[in-house]
Amino acid sequence: MIFSITKLNKKRTFFYAGIVILAIITVVSSNYLDADNQAKVDRTNAMQVTRQVASESALQVSAPDFFTEYRLERDKVRSERSDLIRDIIKNAKTDDMRQKAQESVLKMALDKQRESEMENLIKARGFADALVFVRENSVSAVVKTPTLSREEVIQVADAISRVTGVKPEDITISAKP
Repeated sequence: MIFSITKLNKKRTFFYAGIVILAIITVVSSNYLDADNQAKVDRTNAMQVTRQVASESALQVSAPDFFTEYRLERDKVRSERSDLIRDIIKNAKTDDMRQKAQESVLKMALDKQRESEMENLIKARGFADALVFVRENSVSAVVKTPTLSREEVIQVADAISRVTGVKPEDITISAKP
């Protein structure tokens, strides 16, 4: 009888051990599968975010904004002109040359201020962006919009005319999307 009880206990032990091992395998595998599914979801979301950010930055790099690009170029040209005029002021042989160079610096600063003021006035009228170019007797403006109505052209010309004193017929306004 001792022999049969020992055999029975061994069978029960193996049976219970098998159930425990099966339960452990079930728990571990279900946790592993849940973690794997969660990781897949997280990777998918991360991939989507990465793709969106990459495509937005690629758009900005491949298609720079005309208005921003022009402002940078305009500032670069003004800076070069300003450096040249400063050199003329430093090395001027006559007071007349020095005075003309100083007047040129003042005019350039005034034009820059007026262009900025007009661009801000145009934006205040609801346009996304604007560029203004002041010439001797005329002004040109480019407004960021697909089209301009007659009323909008009149509004923009009025703002420019008030700041510069240039007649409306000497103001050119165009639209650029």
